[in-house]
Amino acid sequence: MGWYKIKTINMYRAVYVVCVIVLIIQTAECSCPCETEQQCKIIKDDNRKEIFIFSLKKDKEKWSHYDWSKVTTVVMVGYINLDLMCFAHKHGARAVLIANFPKANLTNAANRTNWMKDKLQTVQKNYLDGINFDFEDFIAEDRMDQRDGYTALVNETFRTFKQANKNYQVTVDVAWSPVGIDQRFYDYLKLSYVSDFLFIMSYDEQSQIYGECVAGANSGFYKTLSGYYKYYEMGADLNKLVLGVPWYGYIYQCQSITKENKCAIKPVPFRGVNCSDAAGSEINYSYIMTSLLPKSSTGRIWDQKTLSPYFNFVNNTITHQIWYDDPQSLVLKYNISTYHGLRGVGMWNADAVDFQVDPQGAKKMWDALPNYPRNSP
Repeated sequence: MGWYKIKTINMYRAVYVVCVIVLIIQTAECSCPCETEQQCKIIKDDNRKEIFIFSLKKDKEKWSHYDWSKVTTVVMVGYINLDLMCFAHKHGARAVLIANFPKANLTNAANRTNWMKDKLQTVQKNYLDGINFDFEDFIAEDRMDQRDGYTALVNETFRTFKQANKNYQVTVDVAWSPVGIDQRFYDYLKLSYVSDFLFIMSYDEQSQIYGECVAGANSGFYKTLSGYYKYYEMGADLNKLVLGVPWYGYIYQCQSITKENKCAIKPVPFRGVNCSDAAGSEINYSYIMTSLLPKSSTGRIWDQKTLSPYFNFVNNTITHQIWYDDPQSLVLKYNISTYHGLRGVGMWNADAVDFQVDPQGAKKMWDALPNYPRNSP
């Protein structure tokens, strides 16, 4: 074969390769479901302050009403919606996957790796910005193998995701205090090392009631503050802590009630404690404000011990007590984050306020969130 013929064949091969590459690129671009290609790109990590929210409803009628001038990360819970991903990216916010892992597999390295690879593929396939770990199973204090297995899972996920794209975000939901709440003896400090930040779930603080079995605040100010201090005292980087608050409350049926409004509740055990908030039921803020508070027997009462509102509600002669958070109590907790220089704040969950049912109340809840600069300096 002459050199001219070889050169010609090589030239055609080169042209073919280029054409294939162009076709692949065009195909990838065509697969973007958003209005523009830019909206399919991962949000860059600029270390801005976080407004980290959880979305439970995939309907656009819900998430389109979020205050997107404040949201920096939206976690899609129980669904993946490409329209929401595009919408979030359009407003400069991340859209991330929530994930859990079977506790029984924590000590199996192969299972951890396979799970991590599957989640990475899901994130990449759907143009998402990362993953949020919502593992809340109990780990006994003496099960260091499970504790270390969970840390290894997060660590491997963090390293692999960052290798795939340095701007992927990996976050971990943690209890309101790192002192074995609900028998969750995790290695909280190491988890902060191997993630972008921890989301402190400063709610369900009645999950283990050690004193009187009575109704109480879901997210009392002083309890929330003490939980944050525990993370600070263990050496966590403040820029790796996001303070999460509830946009929901609890309704309890009172077995008896005193003149001082002390509501005795049914003892319901939870993880080694005889009384818990499992005696009550979660209830969304907008429903509380529109359906229950207007019919309350006491009106809104401010509890000075917990800096939280509550009221009594009588239904068929049975007294119920509702504890919740509103803009007044939430701002106090947001100020913990602002004053101490935490990474930001967030809430469970954004759909607990309803712009259709209670537009003014929903707006006040969003307005109460801190006004962080949109981008880092």
